[in-house]
Amino acid sequence: MDGTDGTDGGIRQRGLLRARSAAAVKVVAAVTGLVLLSACGGGSFDGDGTDGGKNAGSGGRAAATGGPAYKGPELPGFAKKAAWSLPPTEGGGTPGALDLGETLLFAKDASGKYVDNSGPEKGSEQGEKHFLHSSDEPESLTLEFRDAKTGAVTKSLKVKTDSVTATTWHDGAPAVAVATSSTSASDGLTEAKKTSTATLYDAHGAKLGSSPVPQDKYNNDDPRLLTEGYRVELDDDVIRLVPIDGGTTRTLTCTGQLAQCEFHPETGTADGFATHAPLISGQYYAGFLNATNYDNDREQITLSDLATGKQVWSTADVEVPKGVALDDDGERQSGAVRVVRVADGKVLVAWSANVTASSWIYAWYDVKSGALTGSYEAPEDALLSPSGELVAKDREEIGEFDGTAVWQVADGKQLWAQAEGETALDPVRFTADGSVLYGLTDGDTGLVVDARTRKVLVKSLPEDHIPFVDAATGYGYLSTEDGFFTFAPSES
Repeated sequence: MDGTDGTDGGIRQRGLLRARSAAAVKVVAAVTGLVLLSACGGGSFDGDGTDGGKNAGSGGRAAATGGPAYKGPELPGFAKKAAWSLPPTEGGGTPGALDLGETLLFAKDASGKYVDNSGPEKGSEQGEKHFLHSSDEPESLTLEFRDAKTGAVTKSLKVKTDSVTATTWHDGAPAVAVATSSTSASDGLTEAKKTSTATLYDAHGAKLGSSPVPQDKYNNDDPRLLTEGYRVELDDDVIRLVPIDGGTTRTLTCTGQLAQCEFHPETGTADGFATHAPLISGQYYAGFLNATNYDNDREQITLSDLATGKQVWSTADVEVPKGVALDDDGERQSGAVRVVRVADGKVLVAWSANVTASSWIYAWYDVKSGALTGSYEAPEDALLSPSGELVAKDREEIGEFDGTAVWQVADGKQLWAQAEGETALDPVRFTADGSVLYGLTDGDTGLVVDARTRKVLVKSLPEDHIPFVDAATGYGYLSTEDGFFTFAPSES
């Protein structure tokens, strides 16, 4: 269970939960390559998703028309006909896109051809999710901000850039970082120096601010270190949060001999030692205390206010829920604890049940009072629905997988679980309302079920037809060799 990032149908924070199975990554990589361009198809399609203004679209722009008709299998949870579509590129290319909430962002190169998703992790789910474009030298691109519901181009920006990366602004608002680098030549004594600056835009193409591009622990520029309106600076075991739009820099507290204070930009999460939490959650940032000094003090997670720097919550001050094993001194046996989610004034915390068990006890706390309001047992590896109401047991990184189960997040009630001998369903994605669960079987075949009743809706969906979900609108989208298609959520 994780916090939402608003980009991948609930976009999952995989630093907290383990990496998806190889099969799921294969599907995501195949589906995420989004499609477009080619002046083919019916109607008066002119190659940019508009029809010359004949049809009104969002923001007064023309909606995308003239794309191919969808001829694939029905997708439960979505309308039978595509809301809009775009044809593939010549030669079967798969142009890329970034999900910015109600906007899908595409990019054309100088020749007018749409670029594919490229970056350090190309071919992986996280790479496709974060990077639209990456190159060794700045290139001229035209960014197209398209309305997710209609395909209308709501804004175009001409930029010169070597990377286009999805990020977030304050309170998790979707944004994009457009970075440009320059190199100063050596004077014969000093080495040539490369500097990189990113300009951030919101989902509608409005400028938010600019910042130097931070470097990762290997001294490589990484625009994903621009998150939640902050520049994340890494210095050994220190993490600093520098506000891009002005304000006070905050430094994460990490104490103990084994403190790591690591940040995972692909998920937006940070580690202490046996602790884990979102780096920034709304108005709060995390801290990690007492990373084992070989004494009986257990490691704790804190939340502090970004505006004041004052600590407002800690696992040290709250009741440990029933089901978590304690030692003879009343301390929990396992030091592993994770803040899963902070939302609506509540904190969801996962406590390891004991030092040997694979189960976790999930507990809800009120941020202000620290009161424990509910708890339940659930697995460590889980997939959260975009609505935050349901969670499905996920395939672990290693070991056998005996199938999934689904719980209600609010009270931990298990709705159903697979039995021994059944075909194991590895969950991939919920629809936005959580009503439908898409997954894979061992044969890399898509299987679709009613999320609450486990009724099978489709038993043999091609793996490249598992749609991505735009959580902000509920629309689904996918790319096949026939084109790029978006679908409105079904009414029932």
